[in-house]
Amino acid sequence: MNENELVRKLNSVGKKAFVMCFELYRDYAEGIISRETCIERQVSLGLSNESGAAIRCGNAKAIFKGEMVCEALGLISTSGRLSVETINTAKELLKTCEK
Repeated sequence: MNENELVRKLNSVGKKAFVMCFELYRDYAEGIISRETCIERQVSLGLSNESGAAIRCGNAKAIFKGEMVCEALGLISTSGRLSVETINTAKELLKTCEK
């Protein structure tokens, strides 16, 4: 996956959603939870409807499977359009990439 594809997929997930549901997407990408569970949890959080949640799950999984998580978090942490809370959370998650 190149950077343009990453940006497209990240925009489909939503930068805030990617950070907010990071563990959920990671668990889905690693096969710990099912697609249905990934969708249901997003709907219960009020993040989106079922079809939107399905799109988010698929694109987030592609970012994890493409091993572009650190790059995605880097893009999020330098965004000027997100809340300070979202950016700070992305920076904290990015620290796991350095280990």
